Amino acid sequence: MSSFNWCCLPGLVLCLTACTAKPSANGDSAAHVLGATEAQAAFAALVDADHWRERNATRDRLVALGRSALPLVLAGTEHAVVEVRRICHEILRQRHALEPEALARIIAGLDDEDWGFIAYPSAFHLGEHVLEAGREPLRALLARGELPERLRAAAQKSLGELGELQMAPALWWGLGSDDAYTRYLSNLGMRGLTGRDLMEFGYTSPWEGAFVSGPNVVTMQGLPVEKARARVERWSAVERFTLWLAEERPQVFAELEGALW
Repeated sequence: MSSFNWCCLPGLVLCLTACTAKPSANGDSAAHVLGATEAQAAFAALVDADHWRERNATRDRLVALGRSALPLVLAGTEHAVVEVRRICHEILRQRHALEPEALARIIAGLDDEDWGFIAYPSAFHLGEHVLEAGREPLRALLARGELPERLRAAAQKSLGELGELQMAPALWWGLGSDDAYTRYLSNLGMRGLTGRDLMEFGYTSPWEGAFVSGPNVVTMQGLPVEKARARVERWSAVERFTLWLAEERPQVFAELEGALW
């Protein structure tokens, strides 16, 4: 009967380890090369796309490729074609929301001339994820003065979520705004700043009376009585919220009392 020589075991283990490790390393390298190649092909398809369905399909491919596509996506945020920049910014926010390289490009997006699809969601993102690196860029954005209403409200919202007490007066006014997006953003900002929003004070929804389709808001012609009642209900909730601030959030209330109206 044959017997196993246990003295050979260490050598056998080393041999098996070497044999199994080498293909793994080669496999990782091959996968990296394949991922980079697929990313290049997907990005080229994005640049060549001339329809939103094609662009969305390439977006999904680039999202699925993860970090293999990240260098191309980062570079794409500076592409001359605005649709390419939009998709690349969307990928960064969706797939790489908190990564330092992505954050730098998202912040740079605040300066993009396409305010509706790049600057606005960039401003929204920074507060949504409470990203401290966005504080000064958002302040600088507001300091420019004239901004589209929705972009301004998004910056104020995010600074509220970052704990900026100075945003309290602007957010307070926004709660009662006749613009649905401003009401929506101001409620988010106030919740970030105080832990409460109007929906906890008898208000149904910031979208009251508005039909929203993407970035567009359709409002009804006429109906002056109904619109007056809606304003009364909205500002009654603001009053209840303000009384709560005076009792529970005196620092925020002090900002309101000290504001020039």
